[in-house]
Amino acid sequence: MAQNIKLTKTNVDKIPSAEKGKQIEYYDSELPAFGIRVSATSKSYFVRKWINGKLSRVTLGRHGVISADTARKMAADATTEIRKGVDLNLEKSKAKTRSITFAKAFEQFLETRNGLKPKTVAMYSDHVDRLLVSWKKKPIAEITCDMVARRHTGISDANGKATANSAMRTFRAIYNFARSVTGNVIPENPAHRLSQTKQWNKIERRRTFIKPHLLQPWFNAVNDLKNPVVSGHLLLLVFTGLRKNEALNLKWADVDLQDKSFTIVNTKNSQPHTLPMSGFLYDLFVDLQKYRVNEYVFPGVQDDSHLKDPRRNFLHITLHTMLSLNDVNSENELKAKALANPDSIVPGIEFTQHDLRRTFITVAESLDISYAALKRLLNHSDGSDVTGGYLQITTDRLRDPMERISKRLLELMKPSGEEILQ
Repeated sequence: MAQNIKLTKTNVDKIPSAEKGKQIEYYDSELPAFGIRVSATSKSYFVRKWINGKLSRVTLGRHGVISADTARKMAADATTEIRKGVDLNLEKSKAKTRSITFAKAFEQFLETRNGLKPKTVAMYSDHVDRLLVSWKKKPIAEITCDMVARRHTGISDANGKATANSAMRTFRAIYNFARSVTGNVIPENPAHRLSQTKQWNKIERRRTFIKPHLLQPWFNAVNDLKNPVVSGHLLLLVFTGLRKNEALNLKWADVDLQDKSFTIVNTKNSQPHTLPMSGFLYDLFVDLQKYRVNEYVFPGVQDDSHLKDPRRNFLHITLHTMLSLNDVNSENELKAKALANPDSIVPGIEFTQHDLRRTFITVAESLDISYAALKRLLNHSDGSDVTGGYLQITTDRLRDPMERISKRLLELMKPSGEEILQ
């Protein structure tokens, strides 16, 4: 039901509320396209116009929030735009979309990717909350190519080239997501500037590993650690090629001493990874049972946690190997030798946990382990390798390669039976 009256503040104030569940429309007697819809709780101005057989209705605002005179002027302007063929509702939707902040886009991005690993979410959050924090309240459509280029340079200088690349890949993913879900209303991804100007930092792939002639002093230093859990963790890495988090998250429930195998459940490619134990690895797991306090093979300080970060023990290994490589027994002897001949000092062994994976690979390749077996040992994805996808190498078929690798590592380390793990 519709009625015609002159829509002034006085007249609109007098219009009674509609019954609950009903709406009544009133049209202006001077500007027929201009109207107000009255419900039980509100009165809202609108403009309605038939253009080429299509009804276009645009809500202007609530009475009380905008005045009747303001609404009348808005209606006149809207009518003119509608006659030009402008879809005002679409334009309003686009304007609302453009106002989505970077923080809101990131929130929605995470909501749609509920399968992300906690580590990945933490990395994304660190980039947004620390490195891109000044953009969080900014409409994502207002982040420009120049802003991206400057921020990438700034992060490169302050936090390193690899971090800058990683942060901008995070931004690029969030922006692409926002552009997709909004129907490409916002501009093209400004991170494209980094590709167009070849600004992405070139990162040389790390290729460091523990060289064969250094494995003996490294092994002795590891066994000299006061924490046998850390020693066991490092030995498992170098004798299996596992990634550090795969080892740290290993649980006793996934270790089968009877079958002499163990399974990594949480892997990089999300595929469970079962490996056989060599004789050395079996003895290692048996020894580690003496330190069992919770479900994890490598327990942490807290009762229900695993070992978090063993890197603080690496300084001891570096110092121990430095003493060994310089044929001295104490730091005082080392200082005296350095004073006598600084150029004669051999540095201690510095390494990362991933270096141990590369060390395992290097030794395995030196034994001519088949490519297929090596990929299976390392749990590398077949990717586009069609032939590799058909090769199914069982855990039992990996026992011989694993034993050969362990034997070669032990030859290089030259341990005595008592030195394997203390």
